[in-house]
Amino acid sequence: MVAEASDAASVSSMVTDTRVVITTAGPFSAYHGETLVECCARAGTDYADLSGEYWFQRRMIDEFHDEAQRTGAKIVVAAGVDSIPSDLGTQLAIERLEEGGTRATQVKALFTDYAGSFSGGTAKTLAAGRDLKESGDYDDAFHDDPYVLAPEANVRGNGETVRGWDHYRFDRDFKTFGGPFFMAPINARIVRRSLALNGLLPCGYEEGISLGAWLRSGWLWMSRGFGYFVGAPIRLRPKPGEGPPPWLQRAGNFRVLIRARSETGAESVVVEVKGRGDPGYGATSRMLAEVGLCLALDRDKLPPQCGVLTPATALGALLRERLSSAEGGAFMQFRVINQ
Repeated sequence: MVAEASDAASVSSMVTDTRVVITTAGPFSAYHGETLVECCARAGTDYADLSGEYWFQRRMIDEFHDEAQRTGAKIVVAAGVDSIPSDLGTQLAIERLEEGGTRATQVKALFTDYAGSFSGGTAKTLAAGRDLKESGDYDDAFHDDPYVLAPEANVRGNGETVRGWDHYRFDRDFKTFGGPFFMAPINARIVRRSLALNGLLPCGYEEGISLGAWLRSGWLWMSRGFGYFVGAPIRLRPKPGEGPPPWLQRAGNFRVLIRARSETGAESVVVEVKGRGDPGYGATSRMLAEVGLCLALDRDKLPPQCGVLTPATALGALLRERLSSAEGGAFMQFRVINQ
């Protein structure tokens, strides 16, 4: 089937003839993403995207969450490396803590491996974010709001910032040096939406990356990418349609540790989430495919929530199971390593 993205009638005809749509056409705020979400919400067709644009996601929540609830559509945003590992890992850690009769009040995530690159589409998305701030369409309070994707939240964490982990420091929980992570403003907002929709607030969330992750990523590029740089031009600004080199799509990887703590700090659970392949492309393509299959084949077993949702609230444990079994369990793992 072929549909013109800017033609609502064309898109509507497409989505009414299918049960699930997955989309990678970002920046979603620039390439008529709103039209596709609107058509899916009105038709009751499930949808998943790779959006990391919090301004686009918030607009979809404001405009189509209620309609998708009415029609029974699951509109799943951020269904790739941003933000499945953080979102599903947090959900698992909190579930394990609750099984022991304890409520989580603080969650901390640290990426200890993140070896990958970015594409022209991602570069354009980052530029769209900068342009949006300069346009003045939204005030500073909007851009600085940690709960911008959780307008339903009537209880919030105390003194939280967008990413939570705002400076380099030695972290006693993970016993390593960590600092700000460029993906955290996307992931943290998605996790907070999950917490809000599941009634788990107040519960603070912060996310960072270890110094070791940057060093290992740099070594991978130096040891494996030298031939790529010799044989091909170095594009610091890839064009739309250009992505990481094939060797990196295979050799990339990610690993995040997520600790959920009780209010007293006496009880905690640590979850490890790791996967192979360039996080944004080699791994994300598999994640999005499994999200689509989960929506198409497991629909009657999924959580009942509908509307503009996160991977955790829309798919939860069933998606964890799918990802853990993909490629015989060699692709991605979720593991409780301390309880």
